[in-house]
Amino acid sequence: MPFETVVRKTIEYLSIPSVVGHESYFTQYLKNDFDKLGLTTKQHNGILEVSGHHPYAQIISAHIDRHGLISMGRGSYKYAAEYVREDKYKEENAPSKSMIQAIGERFIGERVFAYNPQTGEKIGQGTIQADENSFEKQDVLFHIPDMPEMQEGTPVAYARTAVSDNQRLKGQIDNVISIGIIYTLFQNGFTGTALFSTEEEIGKSWIHLTNWLEQHNINDKQLLILDTSPYREQTPIDQHMVILRNRDKSDVFNTDFVQKIKKRCAYLGLPFQMKDEYFLSLGLGISDLGSTELGRIVANTKGRWNGASIQIPTLEYHTSYETTSRGCIENYYALLQNILLKPV
Repeated sequence: MPFETVVRKTIEYLSIPSVVGHESYFTQYLKNDFDKLGLTTKQHNGILEVSGHHPYAQIISAHIDRHGLISMGRGSYKYAAEYVREDKYKEENAPSKSMIQAIGERFIGERVFAYNPQTGEKIGQGTIQADENSFEKQDVLFHIPDMPEMQEGTPVAYARTAVSDNQRLKGQIDNVISIGIIYTLFQNGFTGTALFSTEEEIGKSWIHLTNWLEQHNINDKQLLILDTSPYREQTPIDQHMVILRNRDKSDVFNTDFVQKIKKRCAYLGLPFQMKDEYFLSLGLGISDLGSTELGRIVANTKGRWNGASIQIPTLEYHTSYETTSRGCIENYYALLQNILLKPV
């Protein structure tokens, strides 16, 4: 059954570390796994390309990086997203006090492990403690006192694994669950191309995706970007919704394509929510709509590439116990299978 396969692959993939900026071992793991399905796989800078027999029939994408920490040396660890932005892209991004508190709540008390980014080998483990002084200075530093001191630049991943009770799936599932969905789609007849991108959690995956599209001379306005979608309320999960968007805070998606997907949901009897419409109905503004991979693509290329985003709703976003329901997974898969085997 698709649900069982999706859950099994999600749990399997989540056991392989992939902290943002240090995704190379997971990329190779995925390449080997999709090779076993008889697919064509190619590694590019920031992209793993996986293709079936009709590679340009439909292009879908999901990111493979996850949040974690990076060693600063001398027993201090920094939020990986901030570290990579500063170290690789030379971007300073001082987080707000509320953001610092949110980040701290995600990590404090979590069991984690350090790993070799080339081999995936675990080289240390421990439990995170906060550096309260750094929080007061609006920095995001942590200590892991029971872990051996790690060399600066060493990535640290959550140790908690995903679990399923057949009704709920819980773990650091953003965006591993979409990779499990894509694996299952290929296994069941998808013949197009999947692009697995890195550095989405620091807002840079759009660069890798558009570089690939440029290099392959593809001008596609029906890209499908898969991801999870954060909620604080239970309703979307309990009602097994599929989450769609007309836009995010950055730009507007392909209106005609989005409308066709809405009609497909209605035709299939799948409950769905237009997240931007829902937020705007609450009195929120465009700036409150959140940032997505597709929105960055559209905004940064002035609409040269566009498409639609299909998301699965989750609670406890960006934690090691992010949660969705069996019904959400089944409806998410049912819509994608229908679209990709019967193009809209």
